Amino acid sequence: MTPSYRSTQATQEPQCQESLFRLERRIIGGCVVILLAAIVLGSAGCSKLRNQNSTGGAGGGSTSSASANNSNTGPSSPPSSAVKGTPTTWEANATSLNGIDGQTFTLACSPGGTEHSVWGSDIYTADSSICTAGVHSGLITYQQGGTVNIELRPGRAIYGCSERNGVTTSDYGPYQHSFVFKTPNTEAVVREAEDQTPVLWNTSASIVGAETGKTYKFKCPPGGKESAVWGTDIYTADSSICNAAVHAGKLTSESGGSVTIELRPGESSYKGTTRNGIKTNDYGAYGRSFVVQ
Repeated sequence: MTPSYRSTQATQEPQCQESLFRLERRIIGGCVVILLAAIVLGSAGCSKLRNQNSTGGAGGGSTSSASANNSNTGPSSPPSSAVKGTPTTWEANATSLNGIDGQTFTLACSPGGTEHSVWGSDIYTADSSICTAGVHSGLITYQQGGTVNIELRPGRAIYGCSERNGVTTSDYGPYQHSFVFKTPNTEAVVREAEDQTPVLWNTSASIVGAETGKTYKFKCPPGGKESAVWGTDIYTADSSICNAAVHAGKLTSESGGSVTIELRPGESSYKGTTRNGIKTNDYGAYGRSFVVQ
């Protein structure tokens, strides 16, 4: 081999080695970049997956930003257990609860109820059907049933009556225990019922005691219906309170209204007349009477 060839070969070998070395560095560098990119992308994917898992599942038991955003749509409904009461039948009354005055009960009336006896209006005798009274008060319906809250209260000397929501209740005299429904306006409703006892147009003064000189205030509903009255100015105790009030000129059958009566002793006879569209009847001796104030 000639010196010139060897010299050329010697020059080329280092250049080739340098080229190979540079190529290896580039390859290694590229692999490192690819490896780093894969790690970054993998971390991002795992992070996204974790975020999705933390927000997507309703049963995960953890608080997430998605659930926090939902709170802006309004208050959530209370758990069903919060509105459930003790199941009761439509026949059941407050006496069967064996509670004491002031005690409250939450009771659940089943759907498909039927009407049972109720005495009172807003304030009910303790032996009244709780669920039927709930329909009367507009809190539940026969078809759907529902939950009612009641409070046991002391008895009263008189319980009124009214026709509401397809339920007609009965009046009653003294009864030792009562109940009311607990609502945001319970006390206002009870005060009104105590101030003027609601009655129907066929309710007579026989529901009150025989204490001469005592007065009672009643409330007659609009749309009066004619019912029997005996006497003029002084009426037998078994006469219709509301019709006697119309006869005495204190209210009208169309509008109804409040009327106060005063208890009086009985009369030996009662004379009937026609006034203000109401015809009253004659009667003989009757042991109790009333006048309209």
